[in-house]
Amino acid sequence: MDLSLRLKADKLIDIYRQVSRDFKWKNSSSMNNLIALSYVLKDKDYFKEEIEQVNAYIKQNTGPFSCYRQKSILFSALLLLNFPDPKAKFDILLDYEERLKQSGFRSYTYRPVTAYTLLLTCVPNKVDLIIAKAYEIYKTLRKAHPWLTSGDDYPLSILLAETEKPTSVLMSEIEDLYQELHQAGFPKSNGLQLLSHVLSLSRENNKEKAQRCRKLYTYFKENKFRVYSRNYGSLGLLTLLGGQSDKAAMTVLEVGKYLREERSIRWLGKETLFLTATSLVTFLMMERIKKGSDLIQTNAFITLESLMAAQNAAMLGATCAAVGASASGS
Repeated sequence: MDLSLRLKADKLIDIYRQVSRDFKWKNSSSMNNLIALSYVLKDKDYFKEEIEQVNAYIKQNTGPFSCYRQKSILFSALLLLNFPDPKAKFDILLDYEERLKQSGFRSYTYRPVTAYTLLLTCVPNKVDLIIAKAYEIYKTLRKAHPWLTSGDDYPLSILLAETEKPTSVLMSEIEDLYQELHQAGFPKSNGLQLLSHVLSLSRENNKEKAQRCRKLYTYFKENKFRVYSRNYGSLGLLTLLGGQSDKAAMTVLEVGKYLREERSIRWLGKETLFLTATSLVTFLMMERIKKGSDLIQTNAFITLESLMAAQNAAMLGATCAAVGASASGS
């Protein structure tokens, strides 16, 4: 593992400890991890007081049963890291979530994630158009795969809606990719549908993407790092790195092993550490791509900004789903 990745991993561990100490009774370990990861990816220093100020504003402007109350520390950190005016952006986030609700998006767990994805990626004057197209995409998916389509398909429907392709063309391509992945050896599942969404963000040949993705899956399995279907989104991100995918996979194993050696963070489990290691590695590689040290064919891949948005949606969705499952279980 190179020095830059080791430094990022060490910083993540350090911030995770601080967040876990500062918000011991207010956050889940998975949320603490995502907050720490977000600080590392943004290369910003952590200050408890800044989060508390935004958190106080969120609580002042939401009711006791608001979905944001369960994750107020997490959303405070994300808004603080991504916007110079986090309080004003939270007001917009509430507005976007209400628009999503009125348009038909029903999932209590995933609607805030979807609103946040919208806030990150969409210009204000196109929000209603994107929401309408995203819901059309979601309904088409649900019609084609009623037992597989659920709230975790919301965030990526926003990203898919920002493409210029008509919904019918887009859905045809996603369905073809879904079948290619199944033929490559992936069993049909909700995770496979999510994977087909992530991979559809690239214009590369579907068969080539499916084969590369299966190769990566097999590599991790052979190295005793099995990728479960709920984490296929991160597997898709590695696949989208094209010729850099094999190198990225080897580095993910190194980072994952390094994180597991740290007592304070190993208890997050292999799955969360896989998501974390994938995010660190993918981010670093994309930064190098931006600087021109590694080149990916521009005609085959979406913008790096959209890829990062897909990564954020995958991580945030997985974290919020885990929190929702924990709340239901208790």
